[in-house]
Amino acid sequence: MKPIFQSLALVGATFLFWLYGLHLYRQANYPLAATSAADGFGTTAQAQALLTDAFSQQQQQQQQQKDDAIVLGDSNDGIVTFIHASDVHISKYFAKGGLVHFLHFLHTAVPLISPRLVAVTGDLTDGKDRQRLTSLQQVDEWKAYQKALESTTVKTRLNGTFYRDQRGNHDCFNVFAFDSQDNYFKDYSAVRQDGYFLQIKEPFGTYSFVATDGCPKHGFARPLNFFGYLDASDMELLETRMELAAGSNHTFLLNHYPVSTMLYGRYKKSFGELVRQVSVFLCGHLHHLAGGIGAQLQAYKARDGYWELELGDMKEHAVYRVYAVDNDMVSFVDVTLPLSEIPMPNPDLLDAPVPSAIAHPPVVLVTNPKDARYLLPKHEPLRRMLTSTHIRMLIWADKPVASVAVAIDGIAHPHPAVYRGKETGSANDVIKTPLWTVPWNASSYNDGRLHHIEITAVDSEGKSTTTQVPFHFSSDLVPLDNDSRGGWIMRQSFADIFRVSGIISYLLMTVFLLLVPRLWYNHISVDIATWISNRRLEHHKDDARMRHIWTTFSRGHIINPFVLTKLLLALLSTHTKFCVSTQFTAQVYFASISWLFWPAYSFAIALATLPLFTGHLIPSAGYNGLGSVYTYGIYIAGEWAPLLDSWTYALTSIASLALLLLYLPVAVSSWSIFYSTSRVTRPWYRGVAVRLAMALFITLYMGIPTLMTVYTYGFTTLFLGYGRAWLFVAAAAALYVLDWRYTIPSSPREQSYTRVASSGDNSDIN
Repeated sequence: MKPIFQSLALVGATFLFWLYGLHLYRQANYPLAATSAADGFGTTAQAQALLTDAFSQQQQQQQQQKDDAIVLGDSNDGIVTFIHASDVHISKYFAKGGLVHFLHFLHTAVPLISPRLVAVTGDLTDGKDRQRLTSLQQVDEWKAYQKALESTTVKTRLNGTFYRDQRGNHDCFNVFAFDSQDNYFKDYSAVRQDGYFLQIKEPFGTYSFVATDGCPKHGFARPLNFFGYLDASDMELLETRMELAAGSNHTFLLNHYPVSTMLYGRYKKSFGELVRQVSVFLCGHLHHLAGGIGAQLQAYKARDGYWELELGDMKEHAVYRVYAVDNDMVSFVDVTLPLSEIPMPNPDLLDAPVPSAIAHPPVVLVTNPKDARYLLPKHEPLRRMLTSTHIRMLIWADKPVASVAVAIDGIAHPHPAVYRGKETGSANDVIKTPLWTVPWNASSYNDGRLHHIEITAVDSEGKSTTTQVPFHFSSDLVPLDNDSRGGWIMRQSFADIFRVSGIISYLLMTVFLLLVPRLWYNHISVDIATWISNRRLEHHKDDARMRHIWTTFSRGHIINPFVLTKLLLALLSTHTKFCVSTQFTAQVYFASISWLFWPAYSFAIALATLPLFTGHLIPSAGYNGLGSVYTYGIYIAGEWAPLLDSWTYALTSIASLALLLLYLPVAVSSWSIFYSTSRVTRPWYRGVAVRLAMALFITLYMGIPTLMTVYTYGFTTLFLGYGRAWLFVAAAAALYVLDWRYTIPSSPREQSYTRVASSGDNSDIN
């Protein structure tokens, strides 16, 4: 009865711990849930789907009416332009790019394009210390940002609606709350509030811009704070703004973080329901990542009907994006500042002088026909392309345009381009619409094939720009084929990836590497030494069979492919059985050693129920900044922050513990259990190279991150780091004892360890 009682107690206690972990998970995600009052106004999913379908049909009917009423000719009406920039990262320590790029952007690009709106989606400042390891809001950086804005008229143009900015994660590093004194965004930015709603109303339509602040309510110091979220109260504000935007020709949603790096709560509607009225989601944050995997972070969300378009950074790549809405057809072009060197050296740091405008090659944006890769079938009147009478393009140039050459499918177009542009407003409020048109017969290209139009613009100084756009007259998008350059990343939900992979890997580790071996040990009818001796015979038989099959195969006498295939399959099957069986034997033996099993079990339970570490997560807030990082989120100031960063910490701890739980049982087991001593003098997995690899692993993967956590969040993380610092110390001690200090018992019956005579001989056990 004793083994049964022990097993029931172990399983019961484990489930109780897991239930508490589930409670913590629910608590951590509570801020994302709608309040009961809001739920009362919500509709069922089925009813909401019906409403959505009805709304979609109404949109399509309205769009069809528009299609029949408007012809894309040579009129310069119906055009709205705006610029998107992101990730400026003005730094008082980094002597390249940043501020100097931003100044050139303000004094060269903005006057050149002179759009209706300039929107900057966060990371206005860098917010790091001199070593660039920890984060701190630098008031000098914010003053430099404000000074840069005031060196132009962007803040006062169009009654203060010309320039809009918002926070990024670097702008809320180490900021306890939006109204705290360390939040310099509210003092030195243009908008000075958490997000904004801007509506551009023209005689030909209304265009809404809704900006959300995805920063955590409490801005943690880095390296936390890479992911963002909108809780239920944020979603209420977003829903209110989206209701104001209802009926717009196009709605643009702006956020620093891409959707894949966000968690969205719910008020009356989910994010998925709200975003269906959005045409384009503009964001930054990821820069170009590394190794080219973020060169084109763009994705069409077909289910919801919008494009998510991340923009590279101003900091190091000096890139900005120009949008044009031409009679409700949305087009854009990416432009790099024509600097002599990118990133441009900035030895003066925050004292960089205001530059004069530099020579800029023409910026060419084709608006009709539209790029077939970026169609918006649910939001654009695409049939207008087929009924159009003119090719339309916007060409911005700092010198008079000398020539515009048009070619379709490599054949020069017979008609010349004619300037139909205009400038509206006066003095400080000028908006440029440099439209060029070329007559064409669109139906000539309505043959079901993909065509390419090429535009080359040359100004009076000889500066030229050539752009090529694929087009067709179908509503089907031409694939971007950008999975290797960022498209795959933009289509993911890292919230689902982290949560599912974390929970599954944790359960697999705990159940199969700890619980099952311990339960098996509890119910062995003989003592552990006898059980292992019996297992040893089976392992030696499998080893002998593998050697026999390999010897037969390696002689090369068999040429029959069928027989060779059978041998390979037999070898694979026997090898798999040998590996799984010997690992299980080692796991059971490991579970029988109390001083190894119970600490390992305790760490596994701690990952689900205790903080990974506790420390000063917001150093600028003093005692109020003391918080605990759990697997499911961060608890600080009496409330939860459902930040995905905590899952990344948990995944590293789970992976570390799982690897240790695979390695330590084998290391603590006599290798004679697996191999015959007459054949092997020292197995490869007990060699110096493997032991050094494990030592390197815990140093690089566990030790250095632990030291960085202590450096960033204080020594409290060392004393209260159950899932990080404590795990590292325990792992280092276990490996030191088993790999370097003592030999393991020569048999399961021997429970005493022998001190190693020399550093190179701790694996000759039997």
